[in-house]
Formats: sequence, structure tokens, C-alpha cells
Amino acid sequence: MSGAVLNSLSREELEAENVRLRAALAAAGIDAQQQRVEQAERDGQHRLELAFSQGEAERAQQETRTAHTEAASAAATHRRDLAQSGAALTASQDQVASLGAARLALAHSEARQRAIFESAVDFAIVVTDRDGIVTDWNSGAENVMGWTAAEMRGQSAARFFTPEDQANGRVAYEMRRALETGRATDERWHLRKDGQRFWASGEMMPLLDDARVHLGFVKILRDRTAQRKAGEQQRADAEFMRSVLAASADCIKVLDLDGRLSFMSEGGMRVMEVSDFNLIKGCPWPDFWQGQGHTDALAALEAAKAGGVGHFQGQADTYLGTPKWWDVQVTAIPGADGQPERLLSVSRDLTSQKAAERDLACSEARWRGLFEGMQEGFFLGELIRDAEGHAIDYRFVEINPAFAQQSGLPIDSVGKTIRSFVPDIDQWLIDNYARVVETGKPTLFEITVPELDRTFEVRANKEQDERFSCLFLDVTARRQADIRRAAMAELADRLRDQNDRREISRIAAEIMGRTLGLSHAGYAQVNSEQETVTVAEAWSSPDLPSIAGVHHFRDYGSYIEDLKAGRDVVIADITRDPRTAPDAAALAAINVAAVLNLPVMEHGRFVALLYALHPKPHAWSPEDVAFARNIVDRTRAAIARVEAEEQQAVLNRELSHRLKNTLAIVQAITTQTLRNATDLSTVRDVLGARLIALGKAHDILLTGQGESADMRAVIAGAVELHDDERSRRFTLEGPALRVGESAALSLSLMIHELATNAAKYGALSAPGGRVQIAWTINGGAGEERVQLTWQEQGGPQVTPPTRKGFGSRLIERGFAGAVSGEVVTTYPPEGVICTLKAPLAAFHLDLAPHGQSTSA
Repeated sequence: MSGAVLNSLSREELEAENVRLRAALAAAGIDAQQQRVEQAERDGQHRLELAFSQGEAERAQQETRTAHTEAASAAATHRRDLAQSGAALTASQDQVASLGAARLALAHSEARQRAIFESAVDFAIVVTDRDGIVTDWNSGAENVMGWTAAEMRGQSAARFFTPEDQANGRVAYEMRRALETGRATDERWHLRKDGQRFWASGEMMPLLDDARVHLGFVKILRDRTAQRKAGEQQRADAEFMRSVLAASADCIKVLDLDGRLSFMSEGGMRVMEVSDFNLIKGCPWPDFWQGQGHTDALAALEAAKAGGVGHFQGQADTYLGTPKWWDVQVTAIPGADGQPERLLSVSRDLTSQKAAERDLACSEARWRGLFEGMQEGFFLGELIRDAEGHAIDYRFVEINPAFAQQSGLPIDSVGKTIRSFVPDIDQWLIDNYARVVETGKPTLFEITVPELDRTFEVRANKEQDERFSCLFLDVTARRQADIRRAAMAELADRLRDQNDRREISRIAAEIMGRTLGLSHAGYAQVNSEQETVTVAEAWSSPDLPSIAGVHHFRDYGSYIEDLKAGRDVVIADITRDPRTAPDAAALAAINVAAVLNLPVMEHGRFVALLYALHPKPHAWSPEDVAFARNIVDRTRAAIARVEAEEQQAVLNRELSHRLKNTLAIVQAITTQTLRNATDLSTVRDVLGARLIALGKAHDILLTGQGESADMRAVIAGAVELHDDERSRRFTLEGPALRVGESAALSLSLMIHELATNAAKYGALSAPGGRVQIAWTINGGAGEERVQLTWQEQGGPQVTPPTRKGFGSRLIERGFAGAVSGEVVTTYPPEGVICTLKAPLAAFHLDLAPHGQSTSA
């Protein structure tokens, strides 16, 4: 075989050729010489492998040439010894001569293999002979175990096995196993040069030539210490999670995407009273819930599959039927692609908590009911201090509705501070609370808060830390009532001997303005046709200019129509009320932010006005309005007294005429009474009662109203004998209406007769009986008619009378004749109804021109 051909052969092919040559030489009977050749070959091969293991390619080539030379010399000697062998050996001699060239090609092939051998830096590759002595050691082995190739060649492979494995003959076992099965795999601890142990995944294989001759062993190791530790950690974590799941009282389940059970924790099985999971494995989890719980469970599954969190609370029975409350959360378990692969459901037993919540809710409801229902205001406060520790504010921690109502603060004030509502609140109040907190001693005091316009009696007590509680008794009404009573007493004293109408108005305005904290107040005359008010003797706050003069109502709003109709005008904030908002600037210009106007009506006409104007928005209380109305009444009464004194002389002149008329009426009444009486006792009783009613009618006429009287006063006087101050059995409703002398006397007698009959047979004969007397004025100008209705209620069932006595005739004829009207009496079972209809003009007969009031 030529050198060119040898150079083209691979390493395996060269080794095969070498074996073939040795076989040929042996067949020729030259074993001794072959041994020398083989020894030379082994020495050259060893030097070649050493050269390649050190990366010295040039030395490897030189060693190859040396091996070739030695082989050639051995071949020459061999040829001399075999000169007698004949020409048959000539071809073999040529083959031996070309062996050097083959070795050179083999060296090149092994260089390539060596490069691959050394590049496996993550793998420790160890080559040994058949006795386990290291013959080669790659750079990966040096990286993994620390020994260099020079340090390990000629050493036993047992050197990197642990002492235990060395004692157990582990190396021999692996070599034997490799020969028997072709490989021996293991995962075990090995040693590094520094004595540290590392966990390696290894495999030992026999090293064979092409003729399957056993040359030694190859052991490949890879350091798997980190992976082993990670695996151990995973196992530890898994064990930990198993113990956690077993210890947890929550019911932890894994569901497939259809909601079927595939896993339940040990703790979950206990709380669900499941002895064997196989009993419920694969069951649809939502079917454990009923009603709304089932709907919520399905919704939670859908939320989790969509990548969200499904959460709900509901009631479901355990496997054994025990009812329980659960808090449930369902989330997705993602797969490798990040999409939900399974579902995790965690259910927490809330049964005890729900029972505690119910008990707490009942207790809270009872406490809250007391807290919110108590009449006294209450709040729990917490001091706020500055950096130096001084109390500068306090925060509302809790308030009850009574406190919110008393203080005027909103019910949602919790969490807010008092200064957020009243920025300039007096510091002494905060200091009071601070002393209670610091000393622990309760305190009792009164406080007036101008910003809230309230006065409180306060009981403060210390609570925990910086907190304190306050019980508030709103004494504003009591204080204001005291102030109003004092004001009314002062008004009565100052008006008692006052005969000047203008001074009376000024005094009333001053007292009302000072008492209510007004900017302006007064009693003024009104011209309803021109819609003006004339302010004469007015009162204004000392720091404000007077508003005396003539004012047009419509310059300040559109509420004149309410006043003309006799309705009070109560406006808490001129900027918010639609009647004044468009003209709020005009009112603000005279320091008015809230308005109280009380009209004074005469004969249905708006003739005078009591005005109370506040400089700030002000919620007029019913007590404010009542106080102002009382001022109006006292003022009108004082002015009426002055007018009455002026009219007294006129009344004295009319007395003689009135007595004559009265005697004529007495005569008529007496005649009629005697004519229908059956005995003297009846005469005495009936005549006495009718004369008393007549006397009361005269009393009304003699109260200072000339020859006229107010219809309400006439009726009230006639029923006074039958009324009860406590139950008020009579209800009078109707507009102001002056009636002449004849009409007043007849009206009084008529009402008296009706009341007498009601007391005998009708509503007034029963404890709960009542009588409603109402009158109205209807019709156009010049055609007005008055309708007066007497209606009984609450008495015994009524039956129509079988005959009419004098009283009935007096009712139907006497009064009807006096006012040119008609009287109709009906007898429904519920109570007698008597209706009078007459022209308004008939009621005004006997009214002299001066009889119309000129009082303001």
C-alpha cells in the first residue's frame, strides 16, 4: 500500500491496517521481531498521544518520523533474518516500510479528535487502561475536578471517587458493568481536588478497537450539583407545600377548565367532611352550591378563565350536609403558553365569623339604635396637637344624628375637624377638652357658637389616649325663649303708657331687631295699590345707615303677591330663593341676606308690614316667626288701644241709641219666648240664655269698634260658654269681615241657638264632639256673597226633628231677615249642618264711614 493511499485513510482505517499487518507478520513466524516492532509502536504511540495532549503538533510529527525510522530499522533487520524466507515476504516488507506514513496520517486524524476531546469543557472525559489507570484527562475534567492531566495520568480513577465508593469497589464495579452491558451509568457524589464533593451524572464505557479488542475505559462526568440542590429544594418545597396544604383549614381545590374537581387538600377534606377524595373526584364544583351561590360559582369560574379573579361569599353544605358559610376565590393556573390550564379554588370557612358578625350586628344595632335615637347630642372627638404639643383642633370620630341636628353640622362630619367648619372657633373650647384629656376629670360648661347660632350645655369626659366624649344638651331654644320672654316683658312695659303711634312702632322695631340680631326691623305702612312701603320710625343696627323712606316692593323681589294674599314671606337666603335671587344685589346693598315679612291685613287688604331683615343667611325658626308675630300683635294692640281711646267719646254718644235698640230686641225676645213656653221654668232658662247671648253681642260691639264687629269675634263670643280650653271643640275658619250692628246681634243669637241645640242633642252632647264654623266670600266685585256653614261632627247619630221650635225659627228667620239671606238646615246622620248665604253688602249695613279702621 503506497504512502499516498495511507495518507488518505482515517484513524480507524489505519488502526485496522496495522492490525492486519501484525497478523500477517505473525503468520510468517516472526513473533519476536513483531514484539519489538509493537513495542516501538506503543512507545511511539504513547509519545504521539502525549504530544497531542499537550497541543504540540510539530513534536507529534517528529515522533511519527522517529517511529517510522525505528520501524524501518526493525524491518531491515527483519528482512535480513528472513532472507531465506523468499520472495513471498517481499510484499509484507513493503507494507512495514509504509507503516510510518500510515502513523503520520493517523496522527493528523487524532489531532482532530483531540480538538474535539478538549473542547468539551463542561464534560469531564477520563480515559483509563483496562486496570483503571488514567491515560488521558481532558480540560473539562480539569474544570470539573481541579486536577490537571499531568497530575492524573498514571493515577487510579478511584482518586475522584468518595472514600465510601473506594471502599465498596465502585470503580471495579463500573468497569465490570461496562464490559458486561456496554456501559455503566450512575449519579452519585464524587471528589474534587480540594476535597469538596460534587454530584455528577456519569457514564463509563469500554474502549475497544476496530477488532473489538478491549483497550481500556472512558468515563464521562457532568457536574450536576446545582441541579441536585435545585431538585432537593423543589422536593423540600413540595413537602413544605404538602404540609402547608395539610395544615391549612382552607379548602384548596384544583379544577379543570370545566370546573370539575381534580385535587383537594387534606385540610380541605377535613373542613368539607370528605373521608375519601375519590368520592367527589371529577364532580362539577359549582353543583356544591345552590341558588345564588351556584350562579356566583359559575361567574367566578368564567372570571378566572378570563384571566381575572373570581370572588364571592355564599352558603354551601359539606359532604355530610353540614351548612357552612364560605369565602371563595378562584384564579387561573397558567400552562407553558401562559394560558389558563387549570383553576385554583380556595374556600375559607366563614361560619364562625358569620355567626360572630350576626351577634355583633345585633349588638351594634341595639347600640346604634340607642345612639341614633337619643335626644341628646353626642360626639367622640380626638385632639390634634401642633409640634409643641399644644391642642389646636379636634377631629370628629363619631357623631349621632341629634348632635348633627343640634349643631347644624352635616352627619358626614366624621373624620373632619371643627376648624374646617368654624375656622375661628374660640381656643378656650379646645383648651377645655384638652384639660379633660390631660387631667381625666370630667367637666360641665355652656357654650354659645355664634357661627352656628346655638347654645349648648356640654358634659365632657376623657376616653382613651387623645380622645374625649361630649354629651350635648342644646339649650338654644331655652335661652332664646328666655330672651324672647324678657323682650316681650320689656315691650309690654314700654308700650303700657305710650300714646304716640309712631313711638309705639319704633319701640317694637328696636326690641325685635335687638332680640333677633337683625340689621333692620320696623313696622311700616303699605300702599298695596302702588306696591310701596313707607318706613318712618324704623330701627337699624347701630353700625348701619337707616333705610327710612318709601320703597317699592318690586325693587327687592317678586314676593309682593304673597304679601297681598296675606301670606308670610320667610326667606332664609336671598341668593337662593327664586323670589329674591334676581334682585339680591339691591337687598345686599342695604345689608340684607335673609328676609321675614309679616303682612297686616284689614278687611282683606294688605295695609301694613312688620319686616325683620337679617345681615347673614338665616334659617328662620318657627319660634322666630312666632316672636315676630307676637310683636305684630302687641304693636297692633297698642295702636288699637290708642285708636280705641280716641273712639271712646264717639262710643259714649252712641250708647243711648244702642240701649234703645237693645231694649227693643229684649222685648221681642221676651215676647217670643213667652209665647212658646209651656212653664215658667222653661221661660226662665231659655230667656236667660238668650239675653246672655245678646249681652255678649253687645260686649263685642263695645270693645272699641264703633257700630261694627269682626265676624270671628262675634262667633267666638257666642260659643265661649260651650267651649273647652283644653280640647278646643270649636274650629273657626274664614277671612276678616266687619259686620254691622244688626247683623252682629242676629249672628250672635243664631250661633247661640245652634250651640244650645248642639249641647242638648248634637255634637256637644258627646265628649269627642266638635263643631266647625267656616265662612267664605265669593263672587265678583259688587256681587260678593257670604256663605257661613255650621257643621257638627262626633256626636250621636242625628235624626230630623218632628217639629220646629222658636230656636229653629229664630235661626232660620231672625238672622236670615237681618242680612236678607237664606238659611238651610240639614240633618245627616253624622251631624247637623246649617248653611247661611247672604250678600256681603247686607253684613255692612249700619257701618258708618268712620267705622272702617284706620289703624296701621
